[in-house]
Amino acid sequence: MSERSSKLKSRLRLGETTFGAWLTVANPMIAEIMAGAGFDWVLIDTEHGGFSNEGVQTCLVAFNGSPTVPMVRVAWNDAVLIKQVLDMGADGILVPMVSSTAEARAAVSACKYPPQGTRGFGPRRASDYGRKTDAYVAQANDSVIVIVQIEHVNGVADIDGILDTPGIDVACLGPTDLSGSAGVLRQFQHPTVVNGMTRVIEAARARQMPASIGITFPDAEMHKWYSAGANFVFCCDDVSLLASQAGKTLANMRQLISGK
Repeated sequence: MSERSSKLKSRLRLGETTFGAWLTVANPMIAEIMAGAGFDWVLIDTEHGGFSNEGVQTCLVAFNGSPTVPMVRVAWNDAVLIKQVLDMGADGILVPMVSSTAEARAAVSACKYPPQGTRGFGPRRASDYGRKTDAYVAQANDSVIVIVQIEHVNGVADIDGILDTPGIDVACLGPTDLSGSAGVLRQFQHPTVVNGMTRVIEAARARQMPASIGITFPDAEMHKWYSAGANFVFCCDDVSLLASQAGKTLANMRQLISGK
């Protein structure tokens, strides 16, 4: 585990606002670009991105020498998936669709070595290929950043039990799936969605825990949720950034050349 994750964890505990982005393309050059952009952290998305294990590890290598903390959203709350990416050297884990206290406990347990958890032992790249095993083991449980994603109405209903689970560092929402679970897919202004998001953020704030809305909304919405307590801020994702900027750049060049 790198020193950068311990520093980030300290900042999170102090209530500092931090900024990051999603990495969804399994390409080390894109990972390296994101690593050099100045984000506090980057989430590698293996839930929806097309990552093989080798692709994840290659992207993690791209963060070598960068202060940006690379973390991974695993595809599911699965101890094997969590173990693999931690052994590859991820500094943190985001576990999707955590909808009960039992699921929160399982997620934390998978991230911690015994006796605090049940993580299997084999930190290949994480221990610098065995050269720093003792040092890694001594601080791995404290340094790994554990993020749970609340993206179902059941998770909102059990939010107090979920966030009272020892070992959770950040509460992250999943507004799209949350809206789907309420039967109002992508209706982000629907009262059920707004109330659910508000309840999760307020529960995190009451525990002095960082919270995130998990996606990027228009500026006014982002500021509203930040003001409510969502201080673990996603700025963008690689694909949307490229798609949006490509279109804007093309339109700008056409206007420049045409003079209109």
